[in-house]
Amino acid sequence: MKLGMDSYSSRNSGLDPVGVIGLAAELGLDGVLFELSPFNSFRDEDLAAIRRAAEARGLYLEMGMGSIFSWHPMAEKGKQLLAEAGYDVAVSDAKLVIYHLEIARKLGSPILRLVGGNLFTRDEGHDMGALADQAVAVLRESCRAAEDMGLRIAMENHADFTVRELASILARVASPALGFTVDCANLAFDLDDPLRLARIMAPYALTTHFKNYRIIRTPNGLALENCSLGEGEIDLAAIARLLAEHKPEINLNIEIHSQFAPFTLDILEPTFFQRHPPPPGDGLAWYLQRAWEKPVLGALPDNLPDGQPSWQLEREHLEASARWAREQLGMQVV
Repeated sequence: MKLGMDSYSSRNSGLDPVGVIGLAAELGLDGVLFELSPFNSFRDEDLAAIRRAAEARGLYLEMGMGSIFSWHPMAEKGKQLLAEAGYDVAVSDAKLVIYHLEIARKLGSPILRLVGGNLFTRDEGHDMGALADQAVAVLRESCRAAEDMGLRIAMENHADFTVRELASILARVASPALGFTVDCANLAFDLDDPLRLARIMAPYALTTHFKNYRIIRTPNGLALENCSLGEGEIDLAAIARLLAEHKPEINLNIEIHSQFAPFTLDILEPTFFQRHPPPPGDGLAWYLQRAWEKPVLGALPDNLPDGQPSWQLEREHLEASARWAREQLGMQVV
């Protein structure tokens, strides 16, 4: 296993992709899982420069896009970058994914990480069954292209579909090209034991977001507070051991977004479990046991502003997380 970072951790730094690669090298990390925030261009000469920068430092490079649904706001930047590079973006959702696969191949990435929606999707009232059907249709077509390219697609648990819903999508697509990006902290949005959920995903894991949350109490239930790896309450060492058993070659990509206010899980609201599938009782108990004796926080902090104030904190958490991973994971990271 190798230790790297997700480029989202440095979104407030102002670094472009080559700069992010330089930061990873400076921190003694082994590579970068890119999302789209550092990119200003998908033109061939710019992609080649990024690939050369990673190869010159001996770093791995993995590539990610936003949403597979073209209507979703997280799909917009990818479409803009593709259009600027000369791609026709008035095409199907599956074709847009295939275009991103081509970008991944040009960068030398063996995978394309992607998502469906985000933590707002259920609360916005979307029909998750219908979205799952759409995801299956998009992924079946794009996975056929991925197989032809020798690439794989890694769908993330992104606080939209539950882990069990993602497992159903994986089974329905039934392609060897499809697997998962295991976001170790996002497991918490399912309100089930994170290690049990990681066991479902681990056999199909292709890459990771390695991050943690603190669990806090609120007047409406619970919230997930951003932190460095060693400060949270999810047992990341146990998840890393589990992943190593199934996929010893997988990369652990530190993701930090300490800028943001805690993410609320308002389980005491009467309609919460109408929008969110109820977890197993012992799964919910896992969270209650960790929050039961904590004080109720009547007011949660606001997001920090974009830019330097957030980057200062997030770089501190990124550096602390890298130290924790090296110290606590031992031979699991080489």
